[in-house]
Amino acid sequence: MNDAITVVGSLGGDPIVKTVNGDRVAEFRLASTSRRKEDEQWVDAHTNWFSVEAWGGFAEHVGSSLRKGDLVVVLGKLKVDQWESGDKRGTSVKIRAEHVGHSLRVGPVSRERRQPQADADHRNPAPADREAQAPEPALIGAGAEQWHAPGADADPPF
Repeated sequence: MNDAITVVGSLGGDPIVKTVNGDRVAEFRLASTSRRKEDEQWVDAHTNWFSVEAWGGFAEHVGSSLRKGDLVVVLGKLKVDQWESGDKRGTSVKIRAEHVGHSLRVGPVSRERRQPQADADHRNPAPADREAQAPEPALIGAGAEQWHAPGADADPPF
């Protein structure tokens, strides 16, 4: 099974970033608790636990941005595996994250802008770099004889 899933939950611990076969991966556990209204108040119901992994440069961002207890939104591909170890059997549910972000439902989050890394996509430069790369505006009639409208040099009336 390889289905898209979106889960909102809290990190059970700080992400662990490591190298597997030469690729960086960040792993963390995510607890998603259902809530229901009972006697005019909200109560926690069942908690589902997911293992989440993020690969490549994304792994470094996850590792440096998330901490235990953070409420996050994870979008990724769901993988469900059956496992067996001796006389024990179980099911593991893993999400290969494509996007991870802090939930703003519980409060604001500040974000620090950083310079793009060397391996970042050169087609999407940082905002400051975009201004530096913007072409000079073209002048209409550049290289042609200039014409002059009376009053064009005067300050506008507004």
